[in-house]
Amino acid sequence: MMKKDERVIADVNIAKSVGYMVFWIGIFIVLLYRWFMLEQTFLETFDFFFIWFVASLVQFFTLALKGIPITYPISMSSKEQYYYVFIVPLLTGVLTSAAVILKVGIDLQRIILGFVVSFVTTILLFLLYRVVLSIWEKRNI
Repeated sequence: MMKKDERVIADVNIAKSVGYMVFWIGIFIVLLYRWFMLEQTFLETFDFFFIWFVASLVQFFTLALKGIPITYPISMSSKEQYYYVFIVPLLTGVLTSAAVILKVGIDLQRIILGFVVSFVTTILLFLLYRVVLSIWEKRNI
């Protein structure tokens, strides 16, 4: 019978973490393939999207509830974190706009709508993360 060694437990957690990351990225790649290569609609891929989205939210809020900064494992000052919280949603909006152009073509209304929706949604998620993290810091520090 194997003893409960902290090193073994840490190694098991690392293996599970790597497995989860492969799962998470793999499902996202399958989604992109089905959307852009097979040209399936969102409703046709909703099952994959739902699993990927729920896994993402669980990871996102688990980190926030444990007080881990949004930029972990990269250490950043609070000023750099604010830049990160703005730049990542901006990049998300640009990538969404590029996806709209590739999928639909030049349709200015859809491009702007895709940019705004993805930017606002991402920034709201990041702000929610900061709120949860602030509550954790007030409670535990």
